[in-house]
Amino acid sequence: MKNAKWYLLTAALLLSFGAVVWLQGAGRSDASGDLSDPFLDPYAMTLAHRHAGPSMETAAEKAVDIGVAWPNGAPAAGKQSLLELTVSGQDGKLIEQFEIVNEKLLHLVAVSDDLQHFQHVHPEYKGKGKYELPLQFEYGGNYKLYADFQPSGMNELTRYAEAVVEGRQSLREPLTASSTLEADYGGAHVALSFDQTPTAMQAMTMTYTFTDADSGKPLQDLELYLGAVGHVVAVDGGMNDYLHIHPLNWASSGPQAVFGVSFPRSGLYKLWGQFQRNGEVMIVPFTINVQ
Repeated sequence: MKNAKWYLLTAALLLSFGAVVWLQGAGRSDASGDLSDPFLDPYAMTLAHRHAGPSMETAAEKAVDIGVAWPNGAPAAGKQSLLELTVSGQDGKLIEQFEIVNEKLLHLVAVSDDLQHFQHVHPEYKGKGKYELPLQFEYGGNYKLYADFQPSGMNELTRYAEAVVEGRQSLREPLTASSTLEADYGGAHVALSFDQTPTAMQAMTMTYTFTDADSGKPLQDLELYLGAVGHVVAVDGGMNDYLHIHPLNWASSGPQAVFGVSFPRSGLYKLWGQFQRNGEVMIVPFTINVQ
């Protein structure tokens, strides 16, 4: 599957100015006119997304593919299995040079086909187009492995592969929209909101707001995770669309992380927000219905 993130490029550009204005008026009295301020820096807004989509990829980019192998045998639930990824280009030639994106050469997201299980990990580059990682799945079943990377001289790309994990499977539950978009994690209360009803092909902002779970006071001690205040991965119920969304206010420490997004189709989407506080990564899942 070629990546679906190209839908977000236009959204990020359209929302950049609006996001600045919104953030200035959202209780950010300490924000100044200095362009180094993360809430005002127009360059920071351009970091929301810069991925080319299938129709925008060059011939060389369209030829890029990944191969998946399990050198020590098929993966099994509850056991570490060595995953090997090989990136090739035109004529099957291995791609050997990559750019660092959000502190890593390659981001790998593993999602089960019922969207109940999620991992975001980073294989180690071994050279000559090959990445390796000991990967452990808690449950058996069918998974999609989404790889985000940027070969030198190209745009950021996403490629996917499938994996069948042997062993005990978790109880499957039908995907339904979350009854509330609020939850508590490690002493933090997290609330997700949208500036409009989520609608397919509409540019919008989604905002995660963090407060102390006990006092209700705004939290401003979020730490940068992979070079930003947070990241969001979204996958639709049919696993046709994969979006890796970067924040507009990338250098914020809270209490809000703001993202520009445009969902490519209607239906249910599972969102995994990823943030860091006190050295611990919080994975905050919600499911929304896009009209």
